[in-house]
Amino acid sequence: MRAALPGLVVVLCLLGATACGLTGGTPACPGPRQFYLTKAAVQGNQTLTACAAGFHMASRFEIANLSGVVYDAKRGAGSDDSGAGPPSAAAVYSSSGSMGWIRTGGDARYTRPPDATGPGSANCAVWSSNSRDAYGTVATLKDRFASENGAPALWDGRDERCDVPHPVWCVGDFPATAASEPERRREGRGRRRGLGPDAG
Repeated sequence: MRAALPGLVVVLCLLGATACGLTGGTPACPGPRQFYLTKAAVQGNQTLTACAAGFHMASRFEIANLSGVVYDAKRGAGSDDSGAGPPSAAAVYSSSGSMGWIRTGGDARYTRPPDATGPGSANCAVWSSNSRDAYGTVATLKDRFASENGAPALWDGRDERCDVPHPVWCVGDFPATAASEPERRREGRGRRRGLGPDAG
């Protein structure tokens, strides 16, 4: 019986994963996060409020790998051939274009990097400036299938003046997960007994 337990655990985990794949969108099985490119274009100082409720301006690292996110084609910008996916750099005729403001993951910066190999660090002074002398970062999905260093090169980006309007890349907020529920219940019991959340 004891020898069969590891196999039983594996089967139960697989069943749980299958159920999550079928249901999704629940607190226990939140499913993949959605992302989209706004239809409206804004200057660099308006980016942090451009996303819909339940979304926030995306860091490039949140959507760098598209296998963990799903495009919200109803909310987001599209192109003639984007279907249910996002527009790419091939969307040269779309009204809003496929270049969107994106967070860099770096410190406050509004100047261009000293050399052309370092785009992706400017952020309109953490998205507070729309000065023509300040710079931020915009990104687009590439329109080529070629790979770089053995991996698909999905994204391309560049510096952009903060006074030039662009759409914004948005990504869904993390939903509350079932894993955090026991911790909240434990904290609630501690408060009822007059203990703080850090009490042992």
